[in-house]
Amino acid sequence: MKKLIITISIILLILLILFVPLPSGMYKDGGTKEYSALTYKIVKWHSIDSRYESGYYENTSVYWFPDNFKSIGELWDMEMQEN
Repeated sequence: MKKLIITISIILLILLILFVPLPSGMYKDGGTKEYSALTYKIVKWHSIDSRYESGYYENTSVYWFPDNFKSIGELWDMEMQEN
């Protein structure tokens, strides 16, 4: 029984490390925020962009492995290609 509890605890710890995002940056481009985990990255885009009526580009994107290791500039280029 004790072995089962230890095994389950270790599995839960590994899952937490892999999937819980932590704030990793806020950029001075209008307020873009970045949250990173080992397997993915969430970017809440809020960037000043005159191409849009409101003057801002706002979107939330999830980038899975291996794109989660790219810089914010590379992710911005990918985001603009999609839109």
